[in-house]
Amino acid sequence: MDRKTALKNYFNDYRTRLNRLLDQVNLNDLEKAIDIIVNAFKKGKTVYLCGNGGSAATASHMQADFSFFLRYFTKFRPKVRALTDNVPMLTAVGNDTCFYDIFVEQIRGVFEKGDVIICISASGNSENVIRAAQYANENGGTSIGFTGFSGGKLKEVCNCTLYTPNPKGDYGPIEDLHMIYDHLIVNYLSEDEEFLAIPEK
Repeated sequence: MDRKTALKNYFNDYRTRLNRLLDQVNLNDLEKAIDIIVNAFKKGKTVYLCGNGGSAATASHMQADFSFFLRYFTKFRPKVRALTDNVPMLTAVGNDTCFYDIFVEQIRGVFEKGDVIICISASGNSENVIRAAQYANENGGTSIGFTGFSGGKLKEVCNCTLYTPNPKGDYGPIEDLHMIYDHLIVNYLSEDEEFLAIPEK
């Protein structure tokens, strides 16, 4: 098989896998997640983000979109922090204590009642994001999970989970979907009357 034919076949297969995930999105869960985020911003609370690898990149991207893109539409600057971005802190905690605590240690003592954490993990079994979700739940916050595969422990731990099952190890499409959630949510909020009515703080 020549490269052109092989690439066409792979493209069509990849598109099918991604579309299958989009067709499985639970809009009720998506609405719940957006309500949690909007209510946090209305109260001046912080939305934290965390993940590993590609999910860490998604967390960083979400902070940029929520903090910078939305400023063109709102009277206030949403308080958003990606726990993936402080490399000295990540390496210090990972080296001196435990890699599983790299996110918890960043929110310990600063996480407030009403804050939200979005934990991103394709497998749902990354211990560091699970611990971050548990910490939020135990300290008056709300946890939102973005997960795939079989959902993992994160699906059970989080207060709200955007879960779409897909074959174990098929990271590309599920990580694409998590990035789509970011773009969908921020673009939706840019037109949402309740969100846009939040006063400057």
